[in-house]
Amino acid sequence: MDENAPPGPDLRIEVVKRAPMIAALREGAMDRRALEQRLEISKSTAHRNTNFLDEQGLIERSDGEYNLTAFGKAVAEVVATFEADMQTTVRLAPLFDVISGIQPQCPIEAFFDATVTTSNNGDPFGPLARFVSLVQETETLRMFDSYAVAPTYMDEIHGRVLDGLTTKVIERPDIALDIMENYPRKCVELCASEFLTMRLHEALPFGLVIFDSRIGVGIRDPVSGAPRAFVDTDTPEGRAWAETLFESYWNEATRLERFNPKALREAIESDA
Repeated sequence: MDENAPPGPDLRIEVVKRAPMIAALREGAMDRRALEQRLEISKSTAHRNTNFLDEQGLIERSDGEYNLTAFGKAVAEVVATFEADMQTTVRLAPLFDVISGIQPQCPIEAFFDATVTTSNNGDPFGPLARFVSLVQETETLRMFDSYAVAPTYMDEIHGRVLDGLTTKVIERPDIALDIMENYPRKCVELCASEFLTMRLHEALPFGLVIFDSRIGVGIRDPVSGAPRAFVDTDTPEGRAWAETLFESYWNEATRLERFNPKALREAIESDA
């Protein structure tokens, strides 16, 4: 290998292809047989890969074992970082789907360590369960588009609100009407409690929840409308973004003076 020649695109591609072997050697020296067993590859594949890495100056053989060279260790660090970043990007895929074009712009780095709960792992109620667990730990709650977070949230927070959970909610008019029609008694109780304040907004981009210590984004399936994922974080950057976004929609929303169908119709008509 010409040490003075910069790595070309072919080397970068080939290094990514051999990332598992590089990662294994990053943990320590191994002979070819150990590599075959560790990576579950054939003798010929192990031979071909070790020869390539040796030719590129990434590994060297000593006493029958392969070690990363100084150059190889540097490349291994880059590969490890790339794989970690790729895993994070894939994990946050549901979030990327909904934040495009949102102002203020979402600081995606604030979600790198987020908890991502999806409905794709055999548990269709996973996002709802995550939301409920966080509701139980908070003393204040602000949210919009509850249907994207927890379609049955009235059942989940009713008791908490009556016990003093200060709650501000922005709903789409159709969702607010659905709640009132399906939970008329609870709506009367919540209205009487004075702990729940609701406003109406026609265009909510996704579900947003602000708890005492975390903020979360709820994402609906575009076809079924059911909750698809819930992504929550406790970073200051994430909270600052969520609070600014919530206040923006709250200020635009129509005030609902009373939590009942008549008040809802009056609010919609006044906003027309």
